[in-house]
Amino acid sequence: MKNVVFFIVCALLIALQGCTKDNNTSPSNLPNGDFEGWTANDELKAWKTNSCPECYPAFNSYVVQKTTEAYHGQYAAKLIFNGAYSAVASDLFAVPSHPMSLSGYTKCTLDDHDTVFVKVQVFSHSVVVDSGQWVSTVSIPQYKQFIVPITQNSVHADSVLITIHGGNKMSTGSNGSVLWIDYLSIH
Repeated sequence: MKNVVFFIVCALLIALQGCTKDNNTSPSNLPNGDFEGWTANDELKAWKTNSCPECYPAFNSYVVQKTTEAYHGQYAAKLIFNGAYSAVASDLFAVPSHPMSLSGYTKCTLDDHDTVFVKVQVFSHSVVVDSGQWVSTVSIPQYKQFIVPITQNSVHADSVLITIHGGNKMSTGSNGSVLWIDYLSIH
């Protein structure tokens, strides 16, 4: 009987330890915040973008791209400037309570005087009540964590809009600014 009890206790401890590890490695309550979900046509799931992988105009319209250059998991999002327009991705989702911050990991290659940003807006009944923003004007060669504090002017919140905006400059060598982003989490 002691062996059975010992076995059950060990199995429970191992199971609990596995649950703890899973909770620490996945983003919290942010739809596709780890950028692992992509359609068969390479469109980012749960996000609205101005990207069109299936389009064939005179310029590259696939500006929000799936990339294996990920900080966490298999994929990340890569926002490129195509010489015509900046890449934009946004996600509006419900929240159970007012968030304090947004965190994530990013790297970027920016042309001179270019800017990329991540903006967070907190809504209560379709009205923006709080916000926060991360901005970079310099290249970041390796993934680096960013934390966006969210203002706390209201205790009420029912949804959050996250907008990721890539650069809009192109060098003389026809290389546009690039922003990689991965592993977003709202806290």
